[in-house]
Amino acid sequence: MTTVHDVLVIATQLTPVEQLEVIQALSRGLQQQYAEKSSGASVSPPRIFGLHAGKMWISDDFDAELPDEFWLGGNDEIAA
Repeated sequence: MTTVHDVLVIATQLTPVEQLEVIQALSRGLQQQYAEKSSGASVSPPRIFGLHAGKMWISDDFDAELPDEFWLGGNDEIAA
């Protein structure tokens, strides 16, 4: 079995151009794998409406304007 250490030892023996080619090849392979996974069918189970009903709430003043203290750090002076 090849370890990370073995790979690093071999990689240090490559020229910078060869190292770059290896990195680009790995990047292309990862991009291809990601594209295949993201284009495939969803593996997550379907969402169930109402599963967590009543578990959270939103304050009545959720849309209210925030006070200056929130933006100014607790006082009326603008931070320098």
